[in-house]
Amino acid sequence: MIKIEITSPSQCYIDSITPTELEVLKRELTFTDTGVMFNLKALKKNHWLQQNQPHIYEARLKELNGKLVTCMLQFDDKAGKYWFRPGSIPYIKERMAVEVTNLIKYPEPRKIAWRKVLPFDLYPYQHKSVESLIGAFHACVEICTGGGKTAILLTIARELGLRTVIVTPSKSIFLEVIKKFEYHFGKNNVGAFGNGRKNIGKRFTVCISKSLTMIKEDTPEYEFFSKTQALLSDESHLNAATTLENVFYGVLKDVPYRFFVSGTQVRGDGKEALLHSIVGEKVFDLTTKEAIAGGYICPVKFIVFDTTSPDLKNYGDPLKAKRKHFLYNSNIASIAAKIANSAWSHGGESTLILVEELCQIQMIIDKLTVPYGYAHSAAKKDAAKFGLVPTKSEEMVEAFNKGEIKVLIGTSCISTGTNMYPCHNTVNCVGGASEVRTKQGAVGRSVRLLEKSEFKDLHKVKPFSRVYDFNVNNVKRMVDHLDKRIAMYKETTDDIKYIKATT
Repeated sequence: MIKIEITSPSQCYIDSITPTELEVLKRELTFTDTGVMFNLKALKKNHWLQQNQPHIYEARLKELNGKLVTCMLQFDDKAGKYWFRPGSIPYIKERMAVEVTNLIKYPEPRKIAWRKVLPFDLYPYQHKSVESLIGAFHACVEICTGGGKTAILLTIARELGLRTVIVTPSKSIFLEVIKKFEYHFGKNNVGAFGNGRKNIGKRFTVCISKSLTMIKEDTPEYEFFSKTQALLSDESHLNAATTLENVFYGVLKDVPYRFFVSGTQVRGDGKEALLHSIVGEKVFDLTTKEAIAGGYICPVKFIVFDTTSPDLKNYGDPLKAKRKHFLYNSNIASIAAKIANSAWSHGGESTLILVEELCQIQMIIDKLTVPYGYAHSAAKKDAAKFGLVPTKSEEMVEAFNKGEIKVLIGTSCISTGTNMYPCHNTVNCVGGASEVRTKQGAVGRSVRLLEKSEFKDLHKVKPFSRVYDFNVNNVKRMVDHLDKRIAMYKETTDDIKYIKATT
């Protein structure tokens, strides 16, 4: 049996282990970075660099090979012991016998009063999530998009009443969370760090993770955040892996209470072992299908249009192939616009169109005949190339929720962590096979109950939401991508229809 002693929230030491157990543990704590693997393949195909600049090629090859495989088990020469991250312990326990001693001192919770109480009672699964997280000290829950994760964060913050940092991965989520915390606890209790704001010293501080990575040691900001008593993280898997490490093993490395709430605890870069080491044990989960069955979120129906790519070239680069055959596909843009025009003109329904690149916005709005808006995070000069202007995503989302615009087209700046209610129709013009972009993007933006919106009376009722997707049937790689998205859709429902498109 392996004997482990947790000495801090970010470090645990092995006191006893056999050589055989050590080898097994090393395998469990080793991962391959698929992003680096992709870059290695591309580098090896770069024959020009190999022939004309061999020294640069060899240096780059050595650098990438050094980053390809990572073992999170480290040896401390001074202590004479191996150590790793405590969040990995629950996953190791699934494979090996482990005895754990926890030396962390946890401050006593000091429950505080609401400034304004939640306008609803928590669902049973939300109560269970709160209780399980607090009881575990360091853990995560996986709650489907639309399942009320912010209410869980608010309740934990209230129950603990400690100096707490709330970490968000993006501006859009940051703005949503800080709005809720200020409303329910009062602005005098809530600080903000990110998006140009540096207001610290409050009981609760909402942050953008990237902003935390910029903090230097021996500064007032570092002193404040390093001594917080609890951290709450929303959608942590959306952060880059280096950001995850720099935040939770950097300035926040000594925060004792550590809770992570997300729509999914998976990554697409092979670094799930790293994510697990940060978020800890998953103590509760609620799938989209379970949430629909419980009446917690809106049912979804899927419709797939069968179409083709006008570009008949075969591209070896998968990213270029996706751009040429899916993102830049004029047939898809035309169908998306037709859906949106018809939905409002004939059905009085609103439509969300999710895209990946600015040119898609331009292609679609050229064909729209109903009031629309768009949201992106591109610079003014980049937007101008496509006849677009800079936008504030929060203003566009509010206009959509209020019914001031009937169609909202948005990039990744609104595809996760953004509360949109009148999505009678959602058009997935992102494609690909990303679990995050599919589940939390197209599906996640569609499932919020309209009756939960303060503007519900301004819209047609929404008994269900339709999600539209596309089968580019003359390009095998695009068909393969769709098959993977369909598998994700089937985790929600089997109500999937296929239609032959006319453009």
